Amino acid sequence: MTVQTPVAPDVRSLVDALLADAMGQRASDVHVEPALDGYELRFRIDGILDTHRRLEPALGRAVVGRLMVMAKLLTYRLDVPQEGRLSMPLAPEDRPVELRLSVMPTIHGLRAALRMPAEHVQPAVLEDLDLPPAVVKALTDFAAGDCGMMILTGPAGSGKTTTIYALLRQILRSSPGLSIVALEDPVERDLPGVTQIEVSPFGQLTYEKALRSILRQDPQVLMLGEIRDCPTASLAVQAALSGHRLVTALHAATPAGALARLLEMGIEPYQLTSSIHGIVAQRLIRRTSPDGYRGRVPLAEFVAMDPPLKKAVMERRDTTALAEIYRAQTGYQRLYDVGQTLVKQGVTDQAELARVIDAAK
Repeated sequence: MTVQTPVAPDVRSLVDALLADAMGQRASDVHVEPALDGYELRFRIDGILDTHRRLEPALGRAVVGRLMVMAKLLTYRLDVPQEGRLSMPLAPEDRPVELRLSVMPTIHGLRAALRMPAEHVQPAVLEDLDLPPAVVKALTDFAAGDCGMMILTGPAGSGKTTTIYALLRQILRSSPGLSIVALEDPVERDLPGVTQIEVSPFGQLTYEKALRSILRQDPQVLMLGEIRDCPTASLAVQAALSGHRLVTALHAATPAGALARLLEMGIEPYQLTSSIHGIVAQRLIRRTSPDGYRGRVPLAEFVAMDPPLKKAVMERRDTTALAEIYRAQTGYQRLYDVGQTLVKQGVTDQAELARVIDAAK
């Protein structure tokens, strides 16, 4: 249900109340979107973006302006995109947490998108993620190892970063004293014990430059927020081949698609078969509740780089053939089957499973 909000003189109190409301509803993102007749305030909750309330034009502009002040952005620049951070406590007695703000000019005014602090909606440790047992075991085994590359795949908003952060915490717990470095765009939450570096894909400190430099600083475990281009992919594989443990995300729908994309980036098959420990594909699906849906649980599958799959990669088989081969792995369970298990357990329903996983069957 949406509410038309009148202009309020105390914009500061209004913005504080809106952010507190978003946190209370466990929103992951807040959008303040200009339109012809006003602004829409929208919350993304459990992956779904809905209108929370509508604001009159003057109030909408004031809300965006207040957010920009909080993030120390240039309020007089209405013609360029801007990004910044602001902080606020989750509760009066808590230390402040960081929120990321992005502002973009549109034909109707400035549009603001606010990423809420992940720690107030997402679990922090591997055991609390509700991943399938086979995936938890695979990640735990990797955390206890000493080399190789673990790849997380899935669309944007599928929980890859949350799983990666939990995996890094598992490595810290199982192997204290390691040198762990994370290259991220942007840094989403603070990880004590990990050296976190914020890269800028279109600035001076790109993934490629940061990775090339950090390899000279004696890291043992590396995290790349994402492999986006050929040079970064090549360096990541070389790092894994030279005895580093490396965790990264890659936008691909399936493990087979991830392998195909790396081959298309020019990585030699023998490098992939020698460097990759395994691939986790992930989605998030909403839980059912008496009044609809509340909260989400991950669907995930793990593919190990076993001998049959290595042989298929060496032969540069297509994605269909690769998928057929790894589906024969002992213990493998595809995403759709994981979802069907959750449907039978009453965790979710068939309609939600079809919404999330239909294209990835």
